[in-house]
Amino acid sequence: MSFSSIWTQFFPPSNGAPLTEANLPSQSNKVFIVTGGSSGLGYETARILYSKGAKVYILTRSKQHADDAITRIKSIYPDSTGSLHFIFMDLNDLSTVKSAAEQFLASKDRLDVLFNNAGTGATKNAPPTVQGNEYHFGTNCLGAFLLTKLLTPILVKTAKSSPVNSVRVVWPASCLVEMMSPKGGIRTEFLQDSSKVTKEDELYTTSKVGNWFLASEFARRQTEGVVSIAGNPGNYLTNIWRNVPGIVYWLLRPILRDAVHGAETYLFMGLHGDVKVEDGVAGRYVIPDGRWHPGQREDLLLALRGEEGGGSGIARKFYGWCEERVREFL
Repeated sequence: MSFSSIWTQFFPPSNGAPLTEANLPSQSNKVFIVTGGSSGLGYETARILYSKGAKVYILTRSKQHADDAITRIKSIYPDSTGSLHFIFMDLNDLSTVKSAAEQFLASKDRLDVLFNNAGTGATKNAPPTVQGNEYHFGTNCLGAFLLTKLLTPILVKTAKSSPVNSVRVVWPASCLVEMMSPKGGIRTEFLQDSSKVTKEDELYTTSKVGNWFLASEFARRQTEGVVSIAGNPGNYLTNIWRNVPGIVYWLLRPILRDAVHGAETYLFMGLHGDVKVEDGVAGRYVIPDGRWHPGQREDLLLALRGEEGGGSGIARKFYGWCEERVREFL
């Protein structure tokens, strides 16, 4: 890990995003899923896509929040030719992930980009998920993994009739991946017994490592032209941070940016022409506001490689760990 690689993620170049609402071309006739699309980065992503004529499906657990977001977005762009739809999904319960996928598949015959945006932050004393999985991994990894697996056939179908490298799955990670994760990204003890890791900060951080590992492993395992890419969308202001008292806010303000910049990172990951299938296979990693990481920690790069290739194979083991935990819903 280098200081410069961390610095440039917290303080990316001003006005450096390759894709923004201003220069994004029409997305008419394209279909997108944005999980957690009723607030924050997900909301901004759904808003921009809708403004360009896209059909956007917001998968989230609150119908009220989704309806409010949809009404707000439509009021901003009354002339948009796009559409916005809500589908209930709670990542804490894999059965709802399956039902959400089934509902989407019953209504659409294409999917251009799946933005696996929704997730949780570090949560102290969090109870297990409905299926009994560790909370951070269950919410940040297993839900997105299952949704991606269930939607893979329609992604592949869409890729066959679309421009090369245009159909994608986007996975969010975090700057903490390289700052705080243990050697190898995820402890092998955790994969053997998740109760052996109890600190919420490590559980959150390593669940974001897990998203990166899943993105790369998914890219390696399917050869049908679907791009799978991970990256750090950035650190952004929320209504919570805006209400933090005085000096705390001003101390943190330089590293907490408006959520639209995270959406611009997502636009790069999901729509920019420089992102290709082989980038996901190689484990390349995007940083704010749409740039390639200059070089991750060596132990994390080794985790992406199998033991036969001189790596530790941890990413492969984690993919298998996830497969076991979602198997009954496939």
